[in-house]
Amino acid sequence: MWRKVLQILAFLFPAPLNIWLHRFAGGKIGKSVTLHPGVLLLTQTLEIADHARIKFGSMIRARTLKLGRKSSIGFFTLVNGVSDLIIEDACVIGARTMINCDRPVIFRYYSGNGPGCYIYTHGSFLPVTEGYRATFAPVEIGEKVWIQMNCKIGPGVNIGDGSVILPGSVILENIPPRRMVVGDPAKMVNVPLLQRPMQKENLEEFAHKILQDYCYWSNEYRGTNWQHSNGVLELDHRGKTFTISANGTGDIVLFTQKGQKRNGMYLNLVDLTTDERQHPVKRKLEEFLRLHYGLIFL
Repeated sequence: MWRKVLQILAFLFPAPLNIWLHRFAGGKIGKSVTLHPGVLLLTQTLEIADHARIKFGSMIRARTLKLGRKSSIGFFTLVNGVSDLIIEDACVIGARTMINCDRPVIFRYYSGNGPGCYIYTHGSFLPVTEGYRATFAPVEIGEKVWIQMNCKIGPGVNIGDGSVILPGSVILENIPPRRMVVGDPAKMVNVPLLQRPMQKENLEEFAHKILQDYCYWSNEYRGTNWQHSNGVLELDHRGKTFTISANGTGDIVLFTQKGQKRNGMYLNLVDLTTDERQHPVKRKLEEFLRLHYGLIFL
């Protein structure tokens, strides 16, 4: 009873008070977690890893909620059920998602869905004594799966790694890995998803393009006066000049070879790794890369 009281109180307060209340209620919450006010979490087991986010208006009632590193749950997400919601690292749950978890729902690494999606683990309403079906089964979303807006997923569905579900699709059967799927259950159309990863020689050019795009975007839409020249982006933060470069020197470096790292702030575009620092300039750059290029660094 005391756990539920603390969880309801946390709904009323902003961070960090809501985080402290959930910790007092037995929740395991990592560092740099963002938990908006107006978020209701009624769970027996709560585990939120470092740098994860749950946004305003989300209401989650389940036996277990596990939210991985740098994963996020969007505005006004509704989750209800007696079983578990497991969201691994670098996942995105879009705004206004509805998830029924009367059986487990699992999002594997780097998977997610767009706004307005529905995921159900049960289908029952009409009386089974009259011959109608009642279905209860878990749902599993594989690694690097992208479910676009307004999709519906039914009980027992498993979506294979690397698949893309196009907007408005209704999925009631398993999807093999690396498929692009569109349609409804009456006529499912699916084709192989052909990927062309960037070649090593193109990655440095891409890193420079990122800096150019970031400079233009900030100057155009935020009214800044950043400068980009000779492969280095110079920006001002609270009266101090910061530099971002590709494979060079500076306050933040974008690396384009697997395994590259350094003692200072960096983002590796190949293996999607980064350092532990959470400087505001680095956080804003990560938000830009996540929104514009789908890059999430762990």
